[in-house]
Amino acid sequence: MTSSAPGVAALVRAHATTVDPWLREAAAWGVDAATARAALTDLEPVLAAVGDDPRAGLTIVRATLDLVARGRWHAEAVPRTVVLRVLPRMSSWLRAWPDDVVPAVLAASRGIARAGLLDPWVARVAAADAPERAADVRPALLVAAWRCGLARYRDAALDAASSLPPSVVAALLDVPSATVTATLERHRSDRWWWPGRSDEPGVVQRVGGFVGWGGPWVQVPRVAAGGPTGWLAVVDGAVGAVVADVHGSAVVGLADHGEVTPPERADARTLPVPWVDEVTGVVPGDQGVVLVARVHSYALDVVRLGRAA
Repeated sequence: MTSSAPGVAALVRAHATTVDPWLREAAAWGVDAATARAALTDLEPVLAAVGDDPRAGLTIVRATLDLVARGRWHAEAVPRTVVLRVLPRMSSWLRAWPDDVVPAVLAASRGIARAGLLDPWVARVAAADAPERAADVRPALLVAAWRCGLARYRDAALDAASSLPPSVVAALLDVPSATVTATLERHRSDRWWWPGRSDEPGVVQRVGGFVGWGGPWVQVPRVAAGGPTGWLAVVDGAVGAVVADVHGSAVVGLADHGEVTPPERADARTLPVPWVDEVTGVVPGDQGVVLVARVHSYALDVVRLGRAA
């Protein structure tokens, strides 16, 4: 490893008794010396970000060699991107709990990257101080993911937030520490409320979209009642449950959804919305909102109704 960049080479030499077994394990998986050397050389900026902390550096080296051995260290691989771009931004977390942060970030980032939320998630986590307990790392990452838009994690994230110190939750949710408990309690009862968000009638969330613009669908979706959330999206020959709150939305495919009955059409002029279009279906939800599908929209709209409606 003598041809690696100085920082990496120095770390490997100083901890040869620890690193050599990892290198032999990678070799047993078919990783040649040149490939391992190139991967470790890639780590130079990452190790520079964590400074002279050998615990953090060695944890990153171990994870990298494991990714190389599993064929997940190439330009298009999300884990490689996470190691090279995400971990350096979380240096304070790494220095505090390297053995917990590295595997937790690599595991969580798969779903977050698929949702296109990796950058805002990293920014939110990096802006918060590292938890004082290692056990709080994974719950904190989950709370940040939900706040960035992964609505399907809402219930788990709310439970996780209740177990974290208010100061940690406040930083991850961007709310004052003194209001954390009240904010979580109110949001648990009303998924469409959040501090600073208007409670006026109108569109409060959008679901899906055209694949050419970053959405999941090639056809215009329809809606129906049913499924675990009460809302179904019928599109592209499939049926999925719509999961949404004020922070984000997702559609979870259902293999066994039973009979799907389209709702009656409604007049868009009766809805408090900024568009004029033919509505193909409206399905009521909780807290005075409805899910709306339209003839000319690749997205579904969650609309808060007025008191009169």
